[in-house]
Amino acid sequence: MPVFIYWQSELYKMKGQIVIDAPIRTGMVRFGPHGLGTQDLLFSRTMWAVAGTLVVKGKVYIGRGTKISIGKDARLTLGRDFKITGNTEIICQKEIAFGDGCLLSWDILMMDTDFHHITNESGVTTNSPQPIKVGNHVWIGCRNTILKGVTIPDNDVVSANSTITRSIMEENCVIGGHGKSVEVIKQGIGWFE
Repeated sequence: MPVFIYWQSELYKMKGQIVIDAPIRTGMVRFGPHGLGTQDLLFSRTMWAVAGTLVVKGKVYIGRGTKISIGKDARLTLGRDFKITGNTEIICQKEIAFGDGCLLSWDILMMDTDFHHITNESGVTTNSPQPIKVGNHVWIGCRNTILKGVTIPDNDVVSANSTITRSIMEENCVIGGHGKSVEVIKQGIGWFE
C-alpha cells in the first residue's frame, strides 16, 4: 500500500487519479497524520477532493487538517520529500507544481484561481486561472497566502504571514510582504530542518 490514510481524513471526491512517478514503497504518501504538536489539530479533518490529477514524485507527508482540492483537468505535482505540517489548503484548478524537498508550514492558502470571473467592458475575462510553480528546497512559513501566477525559485524561504501575488526570481533568499510590496528581505541564505 503506497498511500496511508489516517484517522479524521475525509475523501469527498475521488474521480481523479494519482500518478506515482517514483519507485512504489509502502506508506510513501501519508495523508492526515498528526505531527504538528498542537492539540487544536488533534480533531481537525483532513479533506481530499480530487477530480483532476495528483502526481507524486516520491515520499509525501500531508499533515492533519490539510485540504487538497484538484479540479477536473487540473494537475497538482508534489516533488520528492514534500511535507505539509498541517492545516493548509491547496486549491488547484489549473496547475500547481512543487519541486523536491519543499516544506510547508501550517495555515497556508495556495490558490491558482479566483473562483469567479471578472470581465472588462468587452466581456473578456481578465482573471483566468494561472499556474503556481514552486522550485526545489523551498520553505513556506506559516500563515501565508500564495495566489495564481506566482513562481518561487529554488532554495527560497517565504517569510510568515505574507501574501505573495507576484514572482520574485532570485534564489537563496527570504521573500515576504503583501501584494505589490513583496520583496527580497535577505539574500544568500540556506535552510534545513
